Amino acid sequence: MDQEILKQFAILIGSIGVTLSIFFAILLLRRKSKSNIFLAIYLLAFSLRIGKSLFHNYYDFSPTLRTYILSLMFSIGPSIWLFSKYLANQSSSFNKKELLHYALFLILLPICWFIPNDGSGASSFAIFYNGTMIHFFGYLAYSIVFYFEPNVKLAFSGREKVRVWWQRFLIANLIFIVWYALNSIGMVSFYMSITILYSLMIACLGFWSIQTPQLFSEPKEKYKDSNFSIEAGENLLNQVHELLKTEKLYLDPSLTLVKLSKRVNASPKEVSQAINQVEQINYAQFISKYRLEEAKRLLRSPDHSHYKIAAIAYESGFNSLSSFNSLFKKYTQSTAKAYRDSVKS
Repeated sequence: MDQEILKQFAILIGSIGVTLSIFFAILLLRRKSKSNIFLAIYLLAFSLRIGKSLFHNYYDFSPTLRTYILSLMFSIGPSIWLFSKYLANQSSSFNKKELLHYALFLILLPICWFIPNDGSGASSFAIFYNGTMIHFFGYLAYSIVFYFEPNVKLAFSGREKVRVWWQRFLIANLIFIVWYALNSIGMVSFYMSITILYSLMIACLGFWSIQTPQLFSEPKEKYKDSNFSIEAGENLLNQVHELLKTEKLYLDPSLTLVKLSKRVNASPKEVSQAINQVEQINYAQFISKYRLEEAKRLLRSPDHSHYKIAAIAYESGFNSLSSFNSLFKKYTQSTAKAYRDSVKS
């Protein structure tokens, strides 16, 4: 394909991506969710950076302006991290110290005009340019590690769909920064390919977002007027976990929220709130998880290999075989019998 036609195609596709990106950012800024605000900052900074790549070959941008726009890369990585953090902790209050993640961007912004960007290949510009990629990748890597932390729970209905969207968002950014780095070192010769890739990324994220509308809605603050803090809830829940592990109260089919609350010297409302806010599940689901783990342990145990499935269910604290079977299938994607057989094989 003729290079000029290819460039015109890249400008067309890239312009669509930048326009969509700015449009999505404006919509997100109208939401109150903290994660949406950082996602909007990410989109705005990224769209300006890609917009520079689209037009600087056709318009006479000053070196200083080009460097200013490149400095926006130092705000993209922190935005990815803060978006990820508040996506997983929507109930957390905003901490102004988080803005320190943008410190490097804010420091460099007023001194960018000192950094040469005239094609001379000056070492100071090379450090600056490579630094933008390293900074981006560092924050992205940290966000990916955070994604895989076992205690990360999402404060949304339809959490699994939101988690899938988040996973795709991180993967898309990883693909982009790798391609961007390959382009920078000359392994990908067509410079404008990053604009096409960015547009493809925005289009995919937009399509996935349509399938995950709850991602952009403010999670309901069920306990907005409660004086029981999240920190107090976490401490209380730790006590509950310790009690359940040591005394195995969940084996009692008649265990109620009221009974459990008395054992930790708290009100049922406080225990319920602690479970809801920290685990994002209700009391019944919380106790069922313990009972299911006990059932799985018994199904793996050679000493219980002669037990019928119904006996395993009742031994684990369930008082209904049908509820045990449905919950076991829901959380393990397997029947209890199939689970036992898979352990034996």
